[in-house]
Amino acid sequence: MRTSTCLLLALVTALLGLGLRLAVPVAPVDASYRDVVRAYDPSQRP
Repeated sequence: MRTSTCLLLALVTALLGLGLRLAVPVAPVDASYRDVVRAYDPSQRP
């Protein structure tokens, strides 16, 4: 595969990812999710 083809595919992939990120709404993290993450993260434990 030529270098220009690889660069073009990388650019298309990046633009598609950015477009999806802007188009799809992201739900904010709720308290129960934070509790689960805290349970698995030793630096967050009391």
